[in-house]
Amino acid sequence: GGGIYLDYLNNDSRLVIENIKKAHELGGLMVSRMKAVKVIHNQFGNACGVTVKDMISGEEFDVKAKIVLNASGPWSDFVKDLDDKHDPKKTQMRPTKGVHLVVDQSRLNVPKPTYFGSGTNDGRMIFTIPRDGKTYFGTTDTDFKGDLTHPKVEQSDVDYLLRIINKKYPNAHITLDDVESSWAGVRPLVAEEPAPVDEKAEEEKPDVVSGASDSGSHKLTASQVSRGSSLKRADDGLITLAGGKLTDYRKMADGAMKMIIEIMNSQYARDYKPVDSANIKVSGGDFDSDHAEEELENYAKKAIAAGIDPVGAEKMANIFGSNMDEILASAKDVKPVQGLSLAETLSLHYSMENEMAMTPEDYL
Repeated sequence: GGGIYLDYLNNDSRLVIENIKKAHELGGLMVSRMKAVKVIHNQFGNACGVTVKDMISGEEFDVKAKIVLNASGPWSDFVKDLDDKHDPKKTQMRPTKGVHLVVDQSRLNVPKPTYFGSGTNDGRMIFTIPRDGKTYFGTTDTDFKGDLTHPKVEQSDVDYLLRIINKKYPNAHITLDDVESSWAGVRPLVAEEPAPVDEKAEEEKPDVVSGASDSGSHKLTASQVSRGSSLKRADDGLITLAGGKLTDYRKMADGAMKMIIEIMNSQYARDYKPVDSANIKVSGGDFDSDHAEEELENYAKKAIAAGIDPVGAEKMANIFGSNMDEILASAKDVKPVQGLSLAETLSLHYSMENEMAMTPEDYL
């Protein structure tokens, strides 16, 4: 039998940015290029904020709050270590690395995205996805102890994926020379607990589907480690939300917000009520999602009418969604920057003015 994955394709970085923009729209205070360097405490020893460093100016200052939540993904243990009340020996995370390779679609011409077993005994599944004239495939799943910010693609990763892809598509004969680019990412997996989780912490975990569990005393392989999430509050009040998957992010956030509301109401005499965010759309998503392709096509047509080339118009519509109306409103007053198309110039302006892009890397 077979099935259809509806969430196989997304732009994860844009999803993060659009969530941040929506939070700002709803009253949140956003900062960029700030690095947490220390968890600070009040006179009672409770976490009440963080000391941050401006990564552009080098200035350090304190950001205070009634509740401090650590949602830093694979860096969760590092952030907890910034809390001098945390035992550094108590690690929670088990990061694993995933790699994708990219070839020209003429070398691996698959009409639709496919998902298949690796054909090895590692239990991995492999994606092969055509996009914009290229085909990318992956992913690997290996324990990782290197630089979380800049994970590298190793030769062993390349060999593994080429071996599998050539077994699946024996007539393709894909070699290293065909690989045009690659990328590597780190999964923020929660490691095996060194001791049973107490009942309260167990109850605080968002209700998400967990992966395979250990049925014996042997150590789980990277692919066997649960993709479930963990929500815990330390003795000094520092909350850490870790693990999970991209498709669970709203469910995880819902669990964290319920905990925060309970704390605010019980300890600070507030009367906050949970909000059903199921129908709150991220920034750029203000259109009929049941007819997304038609809606995005209409935004692209508006862009073409504003003088943007068809390829750039389609790309912008897919990136910015309903925010295209705001971008196109200024199109007549913007001239292309030397070396950039009108679409790229408008995207750059919008990113600088609305998405806190402060460096070329931020924009890219």
